Formats: sequence, C-alpha cells, structure tokens
Amino acid sequence: MKSALHTLYPERCDQCGRCLRACPRGALKVGAAYIAIDRELCDGCDTCVDACDRDAIVPRVAPVKKPAAAAAAPAKLKLVDVGSRAEAKAMRKAAVAAEKPSAQPRPAGVAPWTLVDVVAVVAIMLAAVLAKNALLGLTALELMPTTARAITRALVLAAYYGAQLGAFAFLARRHASSLLEAFGLRRAHGASEVADKPGALGSAGLVVLLFVATEAFSIAYGLSMDSLGLAQPQRLSSDLSVVFGGGGTGLVLSALLVAIAAPFVEELAFRGVVLSAFKDSWGMWAGILGSSTLYAAFHFSLWMFAPTMVLGIALGWLAVTRRSLVPAIALHVAYNAAAVAAAFWVAR
Repeated sequence: MKSALHTLYPERCDQCGRCLRACPRGALKVGAAYIAIDRELCDGCDTCVDACDRDAIVPRVAPVKKPAAAAAAPAKLKLVDVGSRAEAKAMRKAAVAAEKPSAQPRPAGVAPWTLVDVVAVVAIMLAAVLAKNALLGLTALELMPTTARAITRALVLAAYYGAQLGAFAFLARRHASSLLEAFGLRRAHGASEVADKPGALGSAGLVVLLFVATEAFSIAYGLSMDSLGLAQPQRLSSDLSVVFGGGGTGLVLSALLVAIAAPFVEELAFRGVVLSAFKDSWGMWAGILGSSTLYAAFHFSLWMFAPTMVLGIALGWLAVTRRSLVPAIALHVAYNAAAVAAAFWVAR
C-alpha cells in the first residue's frame, strides 16, 4: 500500500524485527499480516528501509507532504500507515486511549500485549503447574535419599520456570521483539529514553515502603488467622530446609528458585502481560485488580489469597506508576527473600 513516505508490502515481511530495532523513534509496528507506520512519529530517516532485506518497506520517490489541517487533527482522527483495516482500527483505538489523563506512554519496543496473549500465558502456566505437580508427586521421588530428592526437586522447579521463560520468549517473538525488549527490561536498539521516566531513587524508595507495608499486612493477617483458630495449613508452612535440604546448599537453592526465579517469571506473566493487556482494555485500576486476582488465584490457596492479593495490588500499582517492571520485580524478590530468610532462621 502507499503511504506518505513509504510503500509497504506486508506480504514480503518475515517479521524478523530488524526494522523495529532500527527505528530511532519507535514509529513502526509489525504483525503477522501488517506493517504500520505512525505518521506523527516517523521523520523519514529511512533506517527501517536500510534494515529490511526483503523490500517490505520501500521509500517513495516523491514524498507527499502532510496537510497542515491533518497535523492539527485530534488524536481520535490521527492518520496512520497500515497494512490492514483491523490494524487501522486498533491504532485508532490506541490513539483515543492515549488522550485520557490516566494513560501512560508505552516505552518504545515494549510489546502491546493483548487479551489473546493473556489466554496464552494462563494456559502455559496452568500446563506448567500440572506438569510440575505431577513430577513432584511421583512415588519414586519419595524413595530417593534426602540429598538426591532435594536436588531433583530443584531441577524440576528450574525446568518449570525455564519452560515458562521459553514460552514467553516465543510470545515476544510473535511481537517481533526479544524477551527483555518485549517486557521493557532492555531498551530496543535505537529507541530513545522516555524524557519523563520516573527516577531510580524514587522507585527504590517506593519499593522499600511497599515492602514494609506488604510484610506488615502479611504478618498481621497471619496473627489474625491464628487468633481465630485458622492456622496456616501444614503444606503451606513446610520448611524450605526440608524441601531443598538444610545448610548452605538448601539456602542457595531456595534463594535462586524461590527468591529470584519465581518473582522474575511471575512478574513477566502477571504484570508484564496480564496487567498490561487488562489496563489497555479496561483502564488502570481494573487492570491492577484483575491481574492481582488472577495472580492470587494461581497460588491455589484460599488461606493465602488475601496477602497474595494485597501483594499483587502493590506490585501492579508499582509497575504502572513507575512504567517499568524492574521496581515490581525488586519488591517481589525482597518479599520472597524475606520468606526464605525467615524459614531458614526458624529451622536453624
């Protein structure tokens, strides 16, 4: 199709993502059957043309100058260069949403996660949970010596988290991006930094504040349940030193899997994909509450639902307001690390 500065051929595109990484203004979007160029962002530098080796983006010989009236048009009438009618509707909807005061700019390179991605992530995580539980429930595991059993459990959990990361990387590739770029954990090549991005010091302060608040709620909740005679179920209070073995080896395995791997994978899923898709579809607080509910439900414990829900809300609010998953991951790591430290302190 024709555009102001380029002619687009979506049928030639192999979705390699090179044009996305080359564009310094984040003006490109590429999908399974479309190429989209935002006219307001594109400055005609042709870096995307140079990056594409399939001639899917070709410069026009005589660029057409955009009328002044079009430049002054409101966002709901913003014109974009697209390769399909569905993409035009999607970008027009995004432009209208961008005018709302609560809307947050998406960093260049971060994947526009959709409700379809949410369904895929939930299905992937459910399948991984079922496979993990089946392996950990094998009778042969209980017959192993203590050290071998602890190492086998650690290997099963490592494979559990690794499989999910692999699936997330595949979904990111469907959005023509790498895993870290799709979740905003690494800036896409050529993408400029957001001018009003929240500062690291402020984010660190919020992480500390929310860590204290969520830990206080968790402790108060546990004490309240005990006073009501609703003690934590035995399977939830199992000692990590029993699960992974005592001593330094057990502590290291617990730290790697429970305090680092679990928060990283869960934040990619629930705040990276689920929250992002829900927020774009229904708004900030609907997204935070919806993703937190799903996050709490995935712990498969009625007793743990309330503290996990509160933690999910804190993580979601942090991810949205700081426009990054890094503070949320940091808070989640600190929360889980405190649980690991407490478990080994009690068991010493």
